Amino acid sequence: MRILEHRFEHIPQEGRRGRAWLASLLPLFEGALATEAVVPEDAFLRYHHLGAIVLAVEHGPAQVVARSPERVQSQGLDHLVLRAHAGGPVRIEAGAWVGEAAGGDLILFDLAQPLRIAMPPQTGITVVVPRRLLAEATEDVVPRHGQVLPGASVPLARLLATHLCQLADALETATPAQVGDLVPATLALCRAIVRSARGQSAACQNHEAGGGRTELAREVRRYIDAHLVTVDLAGLIERFGLSRRSLYRLFAETGGVETFIRERRLAYALRVLAEPGHRPKLARLAHDCGFADAQVFSRAFKRRYGLSPMRVEPGSAPIAAASESGLLGWLRDL
Repeated sequence: MRILEHRFEHIPQEGRRGRAWLASLLPLFEGALATEAVVPEDAFLRYHHLGAIVLAVEHGPAQVVARSPERVQSQGLDHLVLRAHAGGPVRIEAGAWVGEAAGGDLILFDLAQPLRIAMPPQTGITVVVPRRLLAEATEDVVPRHGQVLPGASVPLARLLATHLCQLADALETATPAQVGDLVPATLALCRAIVRSARGQSAACQNHEAGGGRTELAREVRRYIDAHLVTVDLAGLIERFGLSRRSLYRLFAETGGVETFIRERRLAYALRVLAEPGHRPKLARLAHDCGFADAQVFSRAFKRRYGLSPMRVEPGSAPIAAASESGLLGWLRDL
């Protein structure tokens, strides 16, 4: 088990403490404190890497957190999040869907989609799970992004919320062998919850269509990531049986399909350049990222990141890759 923790009692100035808190939310969320909110000195944000999942425990101020389309697009994460919280009300905005959660409810959302959550001061416990580990539970109908499962009326939601709270406490003294036993049990509960959420989604005909589009968009994104060199619009249209208009509609929230492809190619290039060891030749890297030549690639890279590819130091963690060795790196390795 590995732990990444942010604490703030050593920062006496409220303004600096607030800025430090917002910085701790990165790389997953952009954050803003609620009006007149102050980060308490005993606030903390702790992540536990448990091998197959990441558990986050947060005691924080009134705030708004969001995953913008640009952040979703550049990170390319494919994980589901289940969050239990002690306070309320919490307001969730996920595309056209707007919901509200009370203390004891469970919120389910998708890191592959934009999101905005407004919350009061509270303690929250979150588990992040790669979608592939929930594959059986997410077949046919995708749970609604931003879905709220009320703890008062959904026993499984109440069970998982209680389990996450007690899991966070148990990790304080758990041995590696005990953690190895606890993680499969947590995953089994998450699968049961996602199946329950899927059933609720299926009951809503209008959302079934939206869920189908969401899953198709995910499939297209995964295909793009696997074929960065050769992928193009004509190939996507032929492979997925889409019209050009339908393909554009799938990527409307992230700036369009061509923008998505370019961003994923540049993000891949940045990761390669930041890796320690042998630096690839620029022309070869440009080709591997689907660019016509090194000059076109260099111009696009500098427009996106503000420096030329040759200025990225191997072994460093610049720009979007700054947290690859921290939380974002953990999630990519799950």
